[in-house]
Amino acid sequence: MVKDLLTRSEALELLKVKPSTLYAYVSRGLIKTAQHPDGRKSLYYRTDIERVRSRKRGRPPQVAAAESTMHWGAPVVASAITQITPAGPLYRSRAAVEMARAGIAFESVVQLLITGMWQDNFAPWPAVAIPDDVRQLLNHCHKTSASDIGSLLGMAMFALGMQGRGAQEIADGASVPAARLIMQTMGGCVGFLGSSYRYLERRPYEPLASFLLRVSGVDPTPESIHALNGALIVLADNELAPATFAARIAASTNADLYNCVAAAIGAHLGFSTGTSTQKVESALLQSTSAKDLAQRLGLVKEYGASLFGFNHPMYPGGDPRADLILELTRALPALKTGTRNTLAFLDDVRSQLECYPGVAVALVTLARALGMPDGSSTALWVLSRTSGWVAHVQEQRTLGFLLRPRAKFVGAAVTT
Repeated sequence: MVKDLLTRSEALELLKVKPSTLYAYVSRGLIKTAQHPDGRKSLYYRTDIERVRSRKRGRPPQVAAAESTMHWGAPVVASAITQITPAGPLYRSRAAVEMARAGIAFESVVQLLITGMWQDNFAPWPAVAIPDDVRQLLNHCHKTSASDIGSLLGMAMFALGMQGRGAQEIADGASVPAARLIMQTMGGCVGFLGSSYRYLERRPYEPLASFLLRVSGVDPTPESIHALNGALIVLADNELAPATFAARIAASTNADLYNCVAAAIGAHLGFSTGTSTQKVESALLQSTSAKDLAQRLGLVKEYGASLFGFNHPMYPGGDPRADLILELTRALPALKTGTRNTLAFLDDVRSQLECYPGVAVALVTLARALGMPDGSSTALWVLSRTSGWVAHVQEQRTLGFLLRPRAKFVGAAVTT
């Protein structure tokens, strides 16, 4: 496993610098440190080491700018969709956290992201008929494990694009109804995680939050709908995340919307990104007794960022999206003991280790508090983020150029 904290010798080896240079980086605030267990030495944060490593040394200005851009640098694509601020993302100048707290319908936020138009009143979506061949395919699927739900969603996207539907989406400019079909299909696939073990249909004009709770076997109360709806809103887009960039790359090749979303899902399910919800479920929060959670403080200190998504680099003061999801979780009535223990544990992690929860651990905490099965967090994240992916696909299509970075060859030269 990749450690979040490095010893001095490990940091020096990665940076290829002298100790005095390392200390200079620390004194300038470029690299943060943590106390070594022996109380005398320092440990260095890997994310800071990697960031300095990508930008140091005298590379030509243009190449250096390109490399730093591709590694937690400035945006590489101009976009008018989402702006990252210390208070969380702004969707077309509207604060995601505030919309979630105010109880704005997720569907209204989807409309805002994709079309740029704001609806003051919620306009519920009619049920979109899923193609017969896709329904037949999903009806032949069996119970899906928590680790496989993301791959099932990807398979469904490829199926939706078959039978000429992908080409028709491009030819007809039918991205909005296609996006609704995609998210509705994803929601129905959550049924494979519940007790029904099958694909479930959305009812006409049923809000997505209510639909997701119902297919999970959870009673859609006003409190549960408000909490889940808020989580969907704050997760809808986060600028050029790797999966979003993958969707834009696919869009730049004139791929249809279904293939663009499938490409994004494939990138999202990488070990370092979307699968953090699975690792939270299976490792960090496998048991939620107070005793077991207290024993995992060391695990968070050592691997919190790399395994479970603590301390998001874009939100050094704490992730407002995760804080909002945890706020909504605390507001739910009649919290079970496991949820109360988890919330207390996250408070201890924040105060004792200065580790700020990310959206993965917050989303798992909320899903379990609602009574949704494990694996739901992965599906919720993908479904929510699909609205942002579609918005970025639409924007990339208007730019009309191929996203094709160049590589700087660093291999051994071939002599003849």
